[in-house]
Amino acid sequence: MMLIRITPNMFLDSKYRCVTLNLMRHEIFRNPKFKMKYPWRINFKTKIQGLPSSATDNADVNRYFGAINLLIGNITINAKTGRPFDLSYIDQRYLACALATGYRISTGDENLTLFALQEFGDEFHGNISPLGIINGWIRERLIEWNDQVHSYVADWKINNEHPQPQTQIGKFKKFTGRSYPGS
Repeated sequence: MMLIRITPNMFLDSKYRCVTLNLMRHEIFRNPKFKMKYPWRINFKTKIQGLPSSATDNADVNRYFGAINLLIGNITINAKTGRPFDLSYIDQRYLACALATGYRISTGDENLTLFALQEFGDEFHGNISPLGIINGWIRERLIEWNDQVHSYVADWKINNEHPQPQTQIGKFKKFTGRSYPGS
C-alpha cells in the first residue's frame, strides 16, 4: 500500500512489474482498517487496477485455491511455530493467483509466506519486500529519489509497517546515499 504514493502508476504501467487482484483493491477501499491507517489512499482509487478476471479466476488459479483452502481447512500446522496456519479468503486467493501465474508476492504477513514456502516450496517464487521493490526501481532508474519520496518511506515507521530486511536496507543506502528512515 505504501508504494502507491511513491509510484502512483505502479499498477498501470507494466515497466514497474506490479499487479494486484480486484479483491485486494476492494479490500483497500472497503476495510475500515485501511481507511484509518491510509486516509490518503482515496487519492489513488483510479490508479489501483486489479488483474482481469481471466487471470485471477481460471482453472489454474482455482486448482491452487482449492488446494490452499483444503490445507487451511484441514488445519495445516506451521512447522516453525507449531500453530495452525490461518489465512483469510483474500490471502488464499492472492497466493493461488501468485502460484498459478509465477508471480512473487509482497507481504509483511510472515504466516502467509511461511505457508507458501512450507506447502508450495517448489512452485512458490518468493516474497519481495516493499523496500526490495523500491531498490529494484531505483536500480532500473524507474524512479528518482528525492526528499518527497524519502518522506513517504519515513511514514512507514510512523504507520508501524512491517520491518524491512537488513539486506534491502543496505542496498537502499548504497542506491540513495541516505539512511533508511525506518531503522
